[in-house]
Amino acid sequence: MVHLDGVSKALLDEAIVSGRMPFVSRLIRSGMFHLDDAFWGAPTSTPYFQAGLLYGLRESNLPAYAWFDRELGRKVRMSNPADAQEIDQRLRGAGRESLLDGGGHGYFSLFRAGADNALSMSTLASFQQMARAFSYEMMGLTAAGTRGVWRFLRSFGSDTWNATREVIQWSRALHDWRHEPAFLVSRLLLQRLGWSFAHTKAVVDMVRGVPVIYLVYGNYDEVAHRRGPRSPLALAELHRVDAHLAELYAVARSVQRPYDVVFFSDHGHVDSLPLEQRQGRRLASLLLEGASAGPSDDVVRGLCNGRAPPSPDTSPRAPFTPVISECGNFAHLYLTGAREPSEARALLARHPEVLGRATREPDLGIVALRRGGSAAAIIQGGVYGPDELERAPLSSEFSRRAVADLLRGLPSMTTAGDLILFGAAVRRGGTVGFAWEFGSHGGVTRTEAQSLVCWPADAPLDLSGLGHAAQLHERLAEAYLAPAPRLRWVP
Repeated sequence: MVHLDGVSKALLDEAIVSGRMPFVSRLIRSGMFHLDDAFWGAPTSTPYFQAGLLYGLRESNLPAYAWFDRELGRKVRMSNPADAQEIDQRLRGAGRESLLDGGGHGYFSLFRAGADNALSMSTLASFQQMARAFSYEMMGLTAAGTRGVWRFLRSFGSDTWNATREVIQWSRALHDWRHEPAFLVSRLLLQRLGWSFAHTKAVVDMVRGVPVIYLVYGNYDEVAHRRGPRSPLALAELHRVDAHLAELYAVARSVQRPYDVVFFSDHGHVDSLPLEQRQGRRLASLLLEGASAGPSDDVVRGLCNGRAPPSPDTSPRAPFTPVISECGNFAHLYLTGAREPSEARALLARHPEVLGRATREPDLGIVALRRGGSAAAIIQGGVYGPDELERAPLSSEFSRRAVADLLRGLPSMTTAGDLILFGAAVRRGGTVGFAWEFGSHGGVTRTEAQSLVCWPADAPLDLSGLGHAAQLHERLAEAYLAPAPRLRWVP
């Protein structure tokens, strides 16, 4: 399984037509592989997708890549190994079997998910696990190498020089250096060395006959965040992975027990126009500071939904500093530290000024929140439930299917914020972003929600028409994993 992180179906189609991915183009045009678009649910983020793919969970309670976890009482972030391990254990505790159980290997997944090897974000939290795995992971690399040491060092030196020069030029053009040192380290260690290592290990695994291999190609996603989804640097990564896919496929078909190669993406990337660049301030300032007229009468009526409007609630509460988790072009706002999120009438009673600022701000396209036992979206001053979106004045950049899916899942997603805010669509293929990045995902635009899946025509499975990541899990498990043995009653 090759996971092309962040590659939308539209982008792959363009790469095939333009010749940027010649190997994948040959697979599709020859009829050897089927290619289809797919919808994995909302949010359109990697943790949510991997929980569905690996564990088959439809309701994983993972609202973003980073959030305020009400159970832990603190912020968590999936790039933090300890946090990834905590969430992996929580998912594991749901009692679901993983696609990697029984000897599978995973590379650069957020969650180990039962893999025999220890090369996921969650295993980085344990020095013991990594130390035990080191000698095993090094085995076979020399035999699998295709280039000499000096040739590799020259290539790596050239890459280091080019990456450093590009980072300096970008930073000078934007007059902003904040994220560039980390991006440079990522390009050299994760994208250059890490992917080469994982790719070579996957080749070794196929020779050894590892039953299931899950390989995450995150280079495109990393570059798209920092430079934009159609930047020259990001598009160059599509050409790079095409060459690696050709090698993986050749090995997969030539080993003693051939492999089926299936590849897919978890989401697309949309152009992100940072709010800080547009307005000179962050989302916290926009939502929590300044005068507010409160929400409009139409919004109040829509949120009450036939119930009496609440009286202002000024009763003393435990002190809590609001938390905003900026997740690209969407954000979660936590106004209380309670274990359960606030419902619309409670927010009207306690935080009308915040609702007013959020619902009257032009750079916010959608505000989602819980309403009674369901959820609703505030769009251009109107309030719409998941079954009312057809009449909502929603920009064509947004996916009504993704918005409806988010609203239907929100009541059970207790880790999500009291308010979920989505940047407005301000140009074709672009939305306002809340983090300092130029390509975003996790939101509900058509581009972000349009994923892809590609599988061999002669494989014993059909991956067309998928509407949730859990369905991908189910079809792969049905085709490739041995069914659980039936219990036999013995008198």
